[in-house]
Amino acid sequence: MLNKEENELMSISMIELEKVLLEATMRLDIEMFKEFYIYTEDYKQSKRLFLLKDMAIAFNKFIEQGDTSLKPNLGICNRCNKGCYGHILVGNNSKNYMNLLFENDVDKIIGVAECADLKTANKIEGLNKRIYLHEYNEPGSPNNVPF
Repeated sequence: MLNKEENELMSISMIELEKVLLEATMRLDIEMFKEFYIYTEDYKQSKRLFLLKDMAIAFNKFIEQGDTSLKPNLGICNRCNKGCYGHILVGNNSKNYMNLLFENDVDKIIGVAECADLKTANKIEGLNKRIYLHEYNEPGSPNNVPF
């Protein structure tokens, strides 16, 4: 017999979970993101709290630049998770952007990751500064790890 939490977990499909995580990111709503991130395999297996901390920092960078939302642009990873779909999310005022992948398997979301080389079908005009999800990916950062 399933307990309440397991029953709730089974009722969230991969597609629904991806939509909700994307919506939370578009809204820059870290509380909504946290509420649903716990259903990803990454979180269930390792309790990757650093991702939540890094997402909060990234959301705050957008908010500090005057953004109230992010606009998603569907893309495909060209390097690290080649062929995996993701989104270039662009700030509504600053035009700063972030590259995110929702890594998935047949019926579940494995995790959320930053993409080093996300390509969209159409060129996005007027992009400003890239906001890095993880400091170690940011060029010039003292913690940068070259890819």
